[in-house]
Order: sequence, then structure tokens, then C-alpha cells
Amino acid sequence: MSLLQLLKLPTLPRSPPVAPSKPERLEQAAASWCQTHRQADERIEALKSAIKAHYAGAHPELLQEIENGAAKLDGVLDNVDRRLADMMANAGKAGDDGARRAELKNARALLTEYIVYVKSEPLIAHMDANPFGVKMGLRALLAAGLTDAAKAIG
Repeated sequence: MSLLQLLKLPTLPRSPPVAPSKPERLEQAAASWCQTHRQADERIEALKSAIKAHYAGAHPELLQEIENGAAKLDGVLDNVDRRLADMMANAGKAGDDGARRAELKNARALLTEYIVYVKSEPLIAHMDANPFGVKMGLRALLAAGLTDAAKAIG
């Protein structure tokens, strides 16, 4: 017996969930991509810290080389940056359909570029399989964020 039956209350028809409008969905996806980017940055920083900690007792010249090498990890987020979020937000705020279509076209092109990069960049795979005990899941994180963006862009 359900709670409604027990209390002798009528069952109300369920209204279907209201999907956000396209502009709202684009703005939500833009915020989501920013969050994904932030999480990726945090994971990369954690890996860089683990690398530096592992070599903390090394010779100062080696430490400088480690520092320079670790800085290369930031290159991933230089290639997969926040421009996509800006384009989705701009499309969501566009006043007319023509402007929205133009922004979405640019966003699709950038999205495709990001997807190809994330799938093919060996540095991402190396970070995910790092020997320093830092659980990255970077490729999966970025792929999930890009999938969400792709759904919003359409």
C-alpha cells in the first residue's frame, strides 16, 4: 500500500519534467565546462605536487628540470581551455537566431578540435597512468565534459 492510499489522498497526474530552454541549457553547459576545467586543473596540480614531492631531496639542478617538466602538464589545459564555455554562454545570450547559430557553429568547430585533442594527446594518457599514485582520470573527466557540451550545442 502506498502512502497516498494509506492517507486516502487522490493520486495527481504527474507533469513531465520541464526541460530547460536552449539558452538556459547552453548557459548551464558553459558553467559545467568551467567546472570540468577547474577539476582538471586541480588534478594536474595534484600530480605536479606529487612529482615535486617525490624528487624533493634531489640536487637543485635536477629540481629545476623537474619544475620545468611539470610545467609542461599545464599545456593540456592550454589546448582545452575555457573558450568553449564562452562560446556556449554567448550563444545562450544571443538575442536572435542568426547570432545564436553563428556562435553554435563556432562552438561545434572548437568542440570537434577539443575532442580530437583529448582522444589523441599522449600526455593525457601518461598523466592518467602516472607512477606517483595520483588518481587522475583526466581523459574520462574531459570526455564527460565535452559530451555534456556536445549535447547542449546539438
